[in-house]
Amino acid sequence: MRSTSARTTVPRLGHALSLCAAMLAVGCEAELATDLSDVQADEIVLALDGEGIGADKARSEATGGARYRVVVAHGDVPAALAVLRDHDLPRPEAPGFAEMFSDGSLVPSAAEERARYAAAIAGELSRSLEAMEGVRRARVHVAMPEAGSRTLDEGPARARASVLLLHNPGVEPDADAVRALVAGGVQELAIEDVAVVASPARARSGEAARLSRIGPIAVSRGTAGVLKAVLAASFALNLLLVLALVWIRRRASDDDPSRHGGAPAKMKT
Repeated sequence: MRSTSARTTVPRLGHALSLCAAMLAVGCEAELATDLSDVQADEIVLALDGEGIGADKARSEATGGARYRVVVAHGDVPAALAVLRDHDLPRPEAPGFAEMFSDGSLVPSAAEERARYAAAIAGELSRSLEAMEGVRRARVHVAMPEAGSRTLDEGPARARASVLLLHNPGVEPDADAVRALVAGGVQELAIEDVAVVASPARARSGEAARLSRIGPIAVSRGTAGVLKAVLAASFALNLLLVLALVWIRRRASDDDPSRHGGAPAKMKT
């Protein structure tokens, strides 16, 4: 009976230590940003990963799982906030057709309809441009003339667009490709009527990832404490399991009558 009790104590002890390690790891996390779209959360995680800062994306319970949040280690919060500031994250979601024309019950005037249509196109184009490699932020402004309007030289008024891009240092977007994309998304907009201004983002001083090494493992400084605690808990758990197994075998050996020269009791018939 004693051996059986000892065997049940070992897994209970292991579960308790594992639970303590998990609670320790969770307690060392801090919420960096919340109420994010899937794209916004992914952009933040990728930016932090590029700076050597570990981050996790999780569904936000406050929104019923429809939105996301990003958590980092407590020690990484200052550095992570600096990364978000330098990368201008999270990016505000540009309104597209779904947002601009969601109130279908309203009946806007022709001028309001044209302005909303231009804003919706600009929002959709901004999203497309931000998907290009190296582009951090895109702003598109579309000027759509009123139907039948003419310029001072009696020529028909033409649609025009201007694009402002904020890109990563050393990765300048192809201006011709940007003009082609914008002109293709606006009716009767000529490529030569698209103005593109590209500006590099400010490079961070000391962009080398701030990593700490724990043996062969390289982690961010804020995560190093959590990893050390988890490794220490795992080592203690393994040591206790070994000691418990040795103790169980000794108890089983002490309870064995053959070890003391005794004969097993015979069953009565």
